[in-house]
Amino acid sequence: MTKYLVIQKENMTSLMKRHTGLILLLLAMVFITISGFAWNVKSVTITADGETRIVKTHLNSADGVLRDAGITLGSKDAVLLSTTTVQNGTELTVLRAFPVKVIVDGVASDVMTVQTTAQGLADELGYKAPNYVPLGDSQAHLQSGSEVAIARVTSRSVKSYEQPVDVQVIHQRDDTMRKGEQEVVQEGSAGLIAVQEEILYQDGKEIKKQIISQNEIKQMVPTIIKEGTRDVVETSRGVVRYREVLTMEASAYLPGDGDGRGITASGMVAQRGVVAVDPNVIPLGTRLYIPGYGMAIAADTGGAIKGHRIDLLMDSYGEAMEFGRRSIEVYVLQ
Repeated sequence: MTKYLVIQKENMTSLMKRHTGLILLLLAMVFITISGFAWNVKSVTITADGETRIVKTHLNSADGVLRDAGITLGSKDAVLLSTTTVQNGTELTVLRAFPVKVIVDGVASDVMTVQTTAQGLADELGYKAPNYVPLGDSQAHLQSGSEVAIARVTSRSVKSYEQPVDVQVIHQRDDTMRKGEQEVVQEGSAGLIAVQEEILYQDGKEIKKQIISQNEIKQMVPTIIKEGTRDVVETSRGVVRYREVLTMEASAYLPGDGDGRGITASGMVAQRGVVAVDPNVIPLGTRLYIPGYGMAIAADTGGAIKGHRIDLLMDSYGEAMEFGRRSIEVYVLQ
């Protein structure tokens, strides 16, 4: 009896060990499954209907991810993926189909599409080259309500000709030159290309022309123009900013010239620094800087001062005579 009990106890111990091993194995499998499930979670960016959001998912198909996010796709809608498969960091973009009117050989119909060009829509509908062609610009951007005409091609011809290439003008900013100054540093010359053009016909009527090749015969040389951007000038009062520089014919006068009262047209006392101008060219009250003369203000006029003429008020007769008449640059200050 004692021997039987010992054997029975050993059997139960062995059975419990086997069950414990099985339970541990099952727990390990569950842990691995749960861990693998958690490890497979991905962050995916979804852009749809004007909104962008990031979702967490363990799904591996775009349709599944969108469905899980509550986004419904129409039969003509499309989805763009930033990667070949749904991965962590993948961006999903939903393209909503929009209505376009299509006219094929005079027969109109309304279709839904996500295609963005007339050629793409024609290809999608099966109207492909060389038997069909979209009229107008094949790469024209489509949007809701666009109209695309597609014609059947029955014959074609090719025309070759030479076409000039207009000179391109390149403007280069140069802060070593004052504002308004220009310098041509390279004279351009026109180019020349050989063009092959295909003409498409439908029942003998021309329906479209399109370039099929272009080969350069002579390279176009651009004209290069430097343009000054420096808008400051150094004066005895420091650096000042100006808005334009005028080349003017200058003469000199004295405070007692004119009616002899020594009062300018603007009411200011006639003294050095006052200049007479044509108000149609330089408005009265405008601050000026004149190299060799200094800071000035446009405050006077004169019967002979018309157009790009300026009269500088001097302190003495000798200074006025020495100045005489000359061409000068006048900086119109800001």
